[in-house]
Amino acid sequence: MPAIFQIRSNQESITSIHEFFYFEKKYLPIVELVLNDWIIYYSPAKRAGEFGNRTTGYFATARIVSVEFSVGKDGYCAAKLVDFCEFPSVPFSVTSPDALTKFYFEQNMQQSDGSLNKHASQQRVRLLSVEEYNRIMESAFNEHMNQKKAEVPTAPHSGFAEDPSEPLLRSRFITSRALRDRTFSKAVGEAYGWRCAMTGIHLRAADGGHEVECAHIKPVKDSGPDAVSNGIPLLRTFHWLFDKGFISVESDYRIVKSSRYYHPKIDNLINESGRIMLPKDVLVRPHPDFLRYHREHVFKP
Repeated sequence: MPAIFQIRSNQESITSIHEFFYFEKKYLPIVELVLNDWIIYYSPAKRAGEFGNRTTGYFATARIVSVEFSVGKDGYCAAKLVDFCEFPSVPFSVTSPDALTKFYFEQNMQQSDGSLNKHASQQRVRLLSVEEYNRIMESAFNEHMNQKKAEVPTAPHSGFAEDPSEPLLRSRFITSRALRDRTFSKAVGEAYGWRCAMTGIHLRAADGGHEVECAHIKPVKDSGPDAVSNGIPLLRTFHWLFDKGFISVESDYRIVKSSRYYHPKIDNLINESGRIMLPKDVLVRPHPDFLRYHREHVFKP
């Protein structure tokens, strides 16, 4: 059964939410029901005095593989996550065209009189129906959904079943590399205005396609997540140089070049500052851990 994990406004800056979600032990019975199934992350509206840059709404999905008691955090547990995938934020509710009613993706958020169920909205862990999970995901992946549905292969029949089980279909849908790559590229590209982070160049074709490619800083093959903070948009040549370890990025965002690299003509394209461009949203800037991984495991000094 799917669930919602609601983060606190400052949680992303102090924890790696693509790997762990820390929650109060009172939610343990709910989380245990979600083991080996999918969750959706939700970021609530900030209260007065709270800090945080993320837009309110549902913004990522992941799968729970285990639950651990949190060392050093009395009264807390940690849900271990895999297959993290960030997507364009989906609002908590949608107002009808006549502005008279609100539609909530989570049905128990609306009370019988139409008002918000404030008690339910404050619960940091809450169960979702399969239909609610699918509705949020369809809204998040809207432009990719129809294409992806056509790509989902037919599962072998089991007994007299005509269709694959909903959890199986959902798992195959979300773990599709093609879908995740398209969603990741869109989220990273939009965060940077579709400009190459190392050159500032923005090239767009008449059909709307962009020249930049969005690279994973920590490679997918090394369990790098599909998070915007693990992405960087680059011109194709720079993408190749980055993936092959000829260039990297320091913790202060300075561009560093390998001793094996010498291409003055390409260097002339690099930002005059010698640093990569950064998105305005602090939360989606390259994470120091991912940059360090690239320097230590991909870069060739």
